[in-house]
Amino acid sequence: MKNYLLRLFDYEQWANRAIIDALDSVANPPQRAVELMGHVLSAQQVWMSRLTGEISYVAVWEDIPIAWMGETSDRNFLRLKSFLESESEENLTRTIAYKTSAGEPFESSLIDILLHLSHHAAYHRGQVVQLIRPQLTEAPKTDFIFWARA
Repeated sequence: MKNYLLRLFDYEQWANRAIIDALDSVANPPQRAVELMGHVLSAQQVWMSRLTGEISYVAVWEDIPIAWMGETSDRNFLRLKSFLESESEENLTRTIAYKTSAGEPFESSLIDILLHLSHHAAYHRGQVVQLIRPQLTEAPKTDFIFWARA
């Protein structure tokens, strides 16, 4: 499962960068599209803080300028990949206690959190594409299968 998750996050990085590149290519992207991609990236940071027990200095709806998104995505990816590589296969089912951004306590398995990160990002990337599609000659294809075929 660990190798599958590492592969999944390689795909996530590829898909995030494709969306960031598309946003960067649009002369005047809709503010909501920028907000959604910023949310994907800031939510990754918040979840990493929850996984590591660190204090998060980022809100889940952080304003991230497009010019910073590529670097933020790269940093998130490297941090997540390093974290996952350091985990044993057995640890993937361990329970993580955390608080939501509203302060509510929850517990989830590490694997559920990692899968949530992927599904959450895919959902919002789709929203971004829908918002910027009218301004693009060709919308980015970020489905997993496109990455897997390459």
